[in-house]
Amino acid sequence: MSERTLRVQAYTFACLAAISAIAGAATSFGYLEMKAAYRAEQARSSALSAQLQKAMTARDEGQDEDQATGSGGETAVAAVKTLAIRNNNPLNVKTVKGRPWFGQIAVDKHGHAVFDTPEHGIRAGANVLLNYYAVHGLDTLEGILSRFCTGNREEYATFLSRRLGIPPDVKFDVLARLPELLHAMARFESGQEWPRELFTGYSLVATAYRKGQR
Repeated sequence: MSERTLRVQAYTFACLAAISAIAGAATSFGYLEMKAAYRAEQARSSALSAQLQKAMTARDEGQDEDQATGSGGETAVAAVKTLAIRNNNPLNVKTVKGRPWFGQIAVDKHGHAVFDTPEHGIRAGANVLLNYYAVHGLDTLEGILSRFCTGNREEYATFLSRRLGIPPDVKFDVLARLPELLHAMARFESGQEWPRELFTGYSLVATAYRKGQR
């Protein structure tokens, strides 16, 4: 085994160790309280959305066709849980046959991993992107998406490019931007914004990786 291969493996192990440390740290410094508050707010928003939908439906039933056509354009948005949200898998990471992810409890019919918590889903996503960078040398948005997904790549790349301020075909420091990249991909995959605090800790990965290069 070449020296370069050994170094890459050593860097990868160091980064994975950093990710594990982040997952452990997530249970301290009041993080559990913040997560509980966020989930409570989600439940409250879903309940309010359902009530609004019911009220709008009742109103429309009492209107004739002309009145409905000339309404003020109010729109009730139904509370819809995407696969990513239902699976606690913000990046829609696929399962690895015979090698379940840390915190994985099931597999859905589409092959996506189902996790016990969103934190473990994000951890799996970080592992995927780290592998893309350290093993496959993918350091552009187009390169990352060429392995990460099979459809809507152009739309995906455009979204990430605008969000991160990086042209899709231009190289960037994946490790330095890892928290932002994870956050943006979770938004695109799940259709909702996640608390930034779930991602900021992954800046430690860049530090661990660079220390391994010295």
